[in-house]
Amino acid sequence: MHRKVSRKTLTAIIAVYLSALPIAAQNLRVDVGKRATKIPQACQSVVPASIEGAFDVPALTREAVCKGAGDMLIEYTYVMNTQQREKNKKGETKEETTTYEVFIPTLKSGMHTRGILLVTKRNGVSVPPEELEKERLKTGERLEKEEDKIARADAPAPPADSDSAKGMLPLGMYTHNAINRAAFGVRRGGARLSIDDFLGTCDLTLLRREQKEGREALVFRFTPRPDVQFDINEKYMAQLTGEIWIDATDRIVTRLVGWPRGPATESLTASSAEPPAVYAEMMRLREGIWLPRLIRINGLDYPTLFDHIPYDTRWTYSDFIHFSTEIKDYKMNTPSKP
Repeated sequence: MHRKVSRKTLTAIIAVYLSALPIAAQNLRVDVGKRATKIPQACQSVVPASIEGAFDVPALTREAVCKGAGDMLIEYTYVMNTQQREKNKKGETKEETTTYEVFIPTLKSGMHTRGILLVTKRNGVSVPPEELEKERLKTGERLEKEEDKIARADAPAPPADSDSAKGMLPLGMYTHNAINRAAFGVRRGGARLSIDDFLGTCDLTLLRREQKEGREALVFRFTPRPDVQFDINEKYMAQLTGEIWIDATDRIVTRLVGWPRGPATESLTASSAEPPAVYAEMMRLREGIWLPRLIRINGLDYPTLFDHIPYDTRWTYSDFIHFSTEIKDYKMNTPSKP
């Protein structure tokens, strides 16, 4: 993958937002930030959970939240492909895909900004070389301008007790992916998918242990707790059931798959043919870091589940490039079929 934009470091993706406009007019936004402390708040006072003998599920849940609370994208650039399917008034399914290279300005601790996106393909067709070259130059200029702005700004002061905080360090990073639907500045609907929000609002029941890509995974059935007050973009979660896979060694969620609750879905598993309403999958890079591979919010097959989101939207992440590695030697696995 050829890159001409010079970079030093990257910051972590905090949230990815896709505006649910007519399919020909999608808007993608990547909000980013760099944490202010070495040990994130989600990891403070967290200790390793026992997964042998007396199984401590609450402790494992806390550990899984912590393990995905990192900002490991600080040293990577990557490619993101968005795919959105919807039905028109005739009932015909229309699909649009866009492929981006994502660059994020260098941040000081505790600061936030917005990622710089370079479109390289539209509906599988590469952007013409002359147009792409011009856009690369513009991308570099935008990146440099934003970094200069950040360099002149004062970083927020870290919390007073940040140096004394104890706990674990993360091994990966969960993203927050959202679709927002609005007209003339008025909210019309939305949906958000975040692995750590499922961990924080659901009860987990161990189903089985399973091997995936040579690694042992603990597979749990998740059930939303009835007393949880969900955010407006996450109210759909109260209607779901499904599976959460946690890597037995690294204690991080590697897969989440969910369907609307009902007699027909209680026996569904991640290998079932029934399309999921939500899906998230993580990948383990050769450095041992876990980053997102595929996120899906499927309102096309479940049009009444989400808040006015009748679209099937997928974000696929690939080509994570560490700035100290050789690009030509770097290969990624193909995402599993959700």
